[in-house]
Amino acid sequence: MPMVSVIIPVFRAKSTLERALLSVKAQGWPEKDIEIVLSIDDGENYNWAKKYGSHIKLCYGLAPATGAGPARNRGILAASGQFLAFLDADDQWANGYLDALYPAAKTYGLAFGQTVIHAHDGSRLMRLGDAADQNNSQLKIDDFGHWPGSFHPLMRRQITPYFLNQPAQDVFHAIESMAAIGQQAPLVAAARYQLNLNTESVTASAGFSHRLDRSYRQMGQLVLSGQTQVPRASQHRVIRALQNRRNWNQRFMRDGHDYPSFYHFLADSIA
Repeated sequence: MPMVSVIIPVFRAKSTLERALLSVKAQGWPEKDIEIVLSIDDGENYNWAKKYGSHIKLCYGLAPATGAGPARNRGILAASGQFLAFLDADDQWANGYLDALYPAAKTYGLAFGQTVIHAHDGSRLMRLGDAADQNNSQLKIDDFGHWPGSFHPLMRRQITPYFLNQPAQDVFHAIESMAAIGQQAPLVAAARYQLNLNTESVTASAGFSHRLDRSYRQMGQLVLSGQTQVPRASQHRVIRALQNRRNWNQRFMRDGHDYPSFYHFLADSIA
């Protein structure tokens, strides 16, 4: 049984998947300790990806374009690792990502790294979770409202909830996972997840901000009605974080017309 399964949802990713796979390989872990689960959601043939290691597993849905949430759920079901990590097909891990995260995840069950966002031209745009002292700190539920971007966990398989099938499901998965074990989790400064903005991604499509606003509202309703793994003691903080994310998104819809992406707007606003 591998120690870590890396779940990568794959949709129209032939031009970026190699970079993601190479970043996992560059972690330097033995193949017996890590597997990569490619959850194919576009119906295309990705058998070529197996040349990057015997530890790569492909899984398919019954139909294409089910969405990132269902694709990640199929990856969870196909995974055999003791811990699960999540990587998007157009993103990558910095060297040493797993070595930095694994000890904290092993101790606490869940740990996050910082998210470094690169613009479409490859330039570094901003970093989420940038602790002032650059030492390991704690990521709190409130931080998901302060930094309205994605944080990607390494977590024990047993405590991993399934993903919703709606926009920002990865964000809610991270919040729900944290709330289930407490109201904070280690934020490891040495672990860097590089998010690469893509002009062809779903988040760049017309109307996405409006769909995202509805999704945050629906997530709050699910939490309040007890249909998630968020404990009652954490419900108020989770709902407040989701509302703060709605506020950021609504500000972008109102004032962000001159920015090429939400993250460009966020970087300028936080600065």
